[in-house]
Amino acid sequence: MKVKLKEQGITVLAPRPLVFETLSSFALNDGAINDGPQQEGQENARLIERDGNRLVMEFHSRDGRKTYQTLEEVILYPHERVTFRHLEGPLHRSQEQFDFADVRGGTRTTHNGEIECRMRGLPGAGWLVARFYVKRHYQRLVLRHMNDLKNRVEAAATRAV
Repeated sequence: MKVKLKEQGITVLAPRPLVFETLSSFALNDGAINDGPQQEGQENARLIERDGNRLVMEFHSRDGRKTYQTLEEVILYPHERVTFRHLEGPLHRSQEQFDFADVRGGTRTTHNGEIECRMRGLPGAGWLVARFYVKRHYQRLVLRHMNDLKNRVEAAATRAV
């Protein structure tokens, strides 16, 4: 069974194109975003395949002592939305999206999605794990990424002025 993630949002004090381009900057690289040792909250990304605005990306995200590796289909809808669909990784299923909307003085960035866990031989246990453990950690990781995005974009917007 699917577990719906709580919608999370932040307002970034920068124009929507800059916010979109910063979030999707991994699409410009055919190597890792970060090559050094991975620190708490740091993410590595590697472009595997590109067909226009459809990408296949390998992500490595660190949460506490754990590093999670996923292979994801990413679809870019320039300046409006970025969607992610897990192809391989620790979850049975995950779909999520970031939406961007103009607001006074900046861009409202929202995230929503759903996840699904399955545990062999224990029907229903996957839903319990997804709902009461994975969801909390997943949402915390997304919020950390969103706050990092806000900091990077606002710093870039300040430098550009």
